[in-house]
Amino acid sequence: MFVYRVIFRACDAVNSLHGAKRPFGLNKTTLAKLCFLSLYDAIKPFPHEIFVLGDKLSDDLQAFFKRFPVALSNGVYGNDESIRQSIRLAQGYPESDWIYFCEDDYLHQPFAFEYISDLILNREQILKRKARRFYLAPVTTDTSQLPLFISPVDDPVRYKPEWRFQSFLFLSRRCHWRQTSHTTYTFLAEGKTIRRFANAMMRSAKGAKDGLMSRKMYGRLTFRNKGLCVSPIPSLATHMQESEMSPLVDWARLCERYKTELENLER
Repeated sequence: MFVYRVIFRACDAVNSLHGAKRPFGLNKTTLAKLCFLSLYDAIKPFPHEIFVLGDKLSDDLQAFFKRFPVALSNGVYGNDESIRQSIRLAQGYPESDWIYFCEDDYLHQPFAFEYISDLILNREQILKRKARRFYLAPVTTDTSQLPLFISPVDDPVRYKPEWRFQSFLFLSRRCHWRQTSHTTYTFLAEGKTIRRFANAMMRSAKGAKDGLMSRKMYGRLTFRNKGLCVSPIPSLATHMQESEMSPLVDWARLCERYKTELENLER
């Protein structure tokens, strides 16, 4: 069994990089705590290690992380350098482990890693594709053999008319997985895949250009020198910004659950 290596990038010095509103009236420090609690609960049953890569963390948030069995580093980086630091750290992990780059404002469903693990362990069966049956057969390949990237988020932007495109749809025992061509810096991949695409990730770090990273790493119609990225339907996590909440999940209820857990923890 592989090990999940989580790199949790945290910063509560700035409420939102682009000024987007946070849902449910949450401030950034509380939001980061709730999102971490949801991640920790979801991944706890599986072999894992968590590295918290802090950027100008408040004393409050540092004290919070020290309650958990995690490695904690706190520096003064800024967003671009924090991304670079996470990539360098990931390159030191074993090739067969799965690395989860996770930003601090993603709330996770409790069963998120149960579903993700099912996909990883059964990827050949779930993602198998006989290319000769499709119109793109001459220029594509068996999708089960491609480098695999996993986004835990069903991005609501993909349902807007201007973002719709033909994509593969896969069925696992737990949910559907849809091909996607864009992620933020929150995604999973094997250690060997991160090493293969590390240069593209490093180039995208300047200005935190996740669009550039996505174009370099994720195939869309063809996959030459690129991998397959999939996201779940319904979503296993959501970006906690008002305009970017994933559909079909009661995130308010889940947030209340972790607010109660946080209150009990900090009594």
